[in-house]
Amino acid sequence: MSGQPLSLVVLFLPALGLMSPGTVTYQGFAEGEYVLVAPQIAGTLESLNTERGHTVKGGDVLFTLEHAAETAALEQAKAQAEHSDATLADLLKAKRQPELDVLVAQREQAQAALRLATITYERDVKQLSSKAVSQATVDTDKSTLDQAKGHLDESEAALATGRLSVGRDDAIRAAQADVIAGQAARAQAQWRLDQKRVVAPAGAFVFDTLFRPGEFIPAGQPVVSLLPPPNIKVRFFVPEKKLSSLAMGTAVSVHIDGDPEERPAHVTYLSPQAEYSPPQLYNSDNRERLLFMLEATPDAAPEAFHPGQPVDVDVVVSSQ
Repeated sequence: MSGQPLSLVVLFLPALGLMSPGTVTYQGFAEGEYVLVAPQIAGTLESLNTERGHTVKGGDVLFTLEHAAETAALEQAKAQAEHSDATLADLLKAKRQPELDVLVAQREQAQAALRLATITYERDVKQLSSKAVSQATVDTDKSTLDQAKGHLDESEAALATGRLSVGRDDAIRAAQADVIAGQAARAQAQWRLDQKRVVAPAGAFVFDTLFRPGEFIPAGQPVVSLLPPPNIKVRFFVPEKKLSSLAMGTAVSVHIDGDPEERPAHVTYLSPQAEYSPPQLYNSDNRERLLFMLEATPDAAPEAFHPGQPVDVDVVVSSQ
């Protein structure tokens, strides 16, 4: 019976890296950091363009949400932006010659109307003293004369404005602001429409799909779970006394059960927190059970590892 505990210790020592100098093997497993792809805007799932177990490339469409309202909003924003552009362009142009000819003719008509109103008013004022016309007639003539003067002033101002090469400054500034607002509204409408069509951020393995077409998807709710190859790691545990022999970038070799190929990797993370394997007794006898978790990133073909798969990690050490 005395030999049995010793044999158990001998079997346990290689897992803890306590054997003679050389290559030490630690036990570990493959792990994956998943990318959960979710829409930023809620909507009904219209189409699911991938399936669990498939591989996608960066930019491939993963799923599409219903987007009738967003399409209509974009068309409206485009039309409003075009209207604002046209208004500003019109203000920046002078009137065309046919339009100026119309304004000149309107001014001449106003001048003729003013001459007639002046003559009529002056004549009736003279006849008022002889009672040939009534005071009401003279008052009407005076009103007509004032209106004729106003019409002439209005036509002259319109003609002066039409001859300018640009529109009024205030009107131009307002039109420019409308153009900027229209561009922003169009960009926002385009962004909202784009959010209804979600693409893969990078090449990845489709680990799972979480909804089916026809289901309502809240904003921020993952629809597809991806596992990009660079997100596959190897985790293994090292005793506290061996931690000093391992550092960031240390080269290791990883072996998968049933695969004779030796897969190189390098350490990319050392956990600052220790873990105990049972029994959890903090004393010198059990200090060798104080383990630290390390992560290693495969140097090539990370897709050969499957999350949860047990592996052996070989580390070359100069001393124990």
